[in-house]
Amino acid sequence: APVKIEWSFEDAAKEGYEHFMLKEIFEQPRAVKETLADGRLVEFAEHLGSLGRLTVTAAGTSYHAGLVFKYLSRKPVEVIVASEFDPLYRGGEVLAISQSGETADTLKAVRHARGRGASISSLVNVVGSTLTRVADHVLYTHAGPEIGVAATKTFLSQVAALVAVNRILQGEELPQLHLEPVLKLSPRLRKTAHRLSSKRSMFYLGRGLSYAIALEGALKMKELAYIHAEAYPGGELKHGPLALIEEGVPVVAVCPPDEHREKMLGNIEEVRSRGARVIALGERGDRELEKLADEFYGMPSVEGDLVPLYYTVPLQLLSYHTAVLLGRNPDKPRNLAKSVTVE
Repeated sequence: APVKIEWSFEDAAKEGYEHFMLKEIFEQPRAVKETLADGRLVEFAEHLGSLGRLTVTAAGTSYHAGLVFKYLSRKPVEVIVASEFDPLYRGGEVLAISQSGETADTLKAVRHARGRGASISSLVNVVGSTLTRVADHVLYTHAGPEIGVAATKTFLSQVAALVAVNRILQGEELPQLHLEPVLKLSPRLRKTAHRLSSKRSMFYLGRGLSYAIALEGALKMKELAYIHAEAYPGGELKHGPLALIEEGVPVVAVCPPDEHREKMLGNIEEVRSRGARVIALGERGDRELEKLADEFYGMPSVEGDLVPLYYTVPLQLLSYHTAVLLGRNPDKPRNLAKSVTVE
């Protein structure tokens, strides 16, 4: 007998996932793999390597990808938020990063730089978008269509491409990524989200590359769950933010085993002594960090430049689950648009 399926086309496209965002988070291993398989990576990297002064401009999540590149690069790289580009740009070649290729602030920055004689390179996800047409050199990410307004797989694809570019410039092999184990943390992160869903404010801490991850994690929590979330470099705590730490305030600490680990442990002790509830991400087996944290997520042991790719995923899932528990629609956050085409 005929059976009526109560699915819309949109539901079918979700392939069984509750939301597009969750589906796109789980598509990240494929998106990153396909981005790293682009044969134009070497040519693009060599072009950037031939440039003198390089200025990266981007907005929102793409700006955080630019910060990752700045921390990784051995050459001077300046990163300017696109909406602040005009008063801060001092010349040099420009790398513009945009998921949609239609971001109004980024396009305005590019046109300003072009008017001052700069050549433009771009990292974009959408073929044929405006940014690809005004740029001299283009590298595409291969994330595929992203329906969720908050960027997930497009961000990770940007970071993967920039990590690859940096490795090529240093004569190293392209990374081999295995993100699937991190995705398995999702059920446990949902339990952590239960404890966050009653909070009105929280903080994210990191140093170096981990600060860029903290910024992205805090942005996702704001976008999706509408919880006030601020990211700070760990060393900035004593310069003001520590005054806001009180009993029960959640603090997410991004603490991989890099040169900043010991100082981050000190920062965690600072917030714990004032009653903060610490959710820490660190390398699996880091007993000292695990003992300090109220909740510890052990991450795979990876090379330092791959930390942003692995440690970002749990923060995406944490924000997603918190939003769902609060009854928010993670695919369509209020007041936001997928492509920001107005200044």
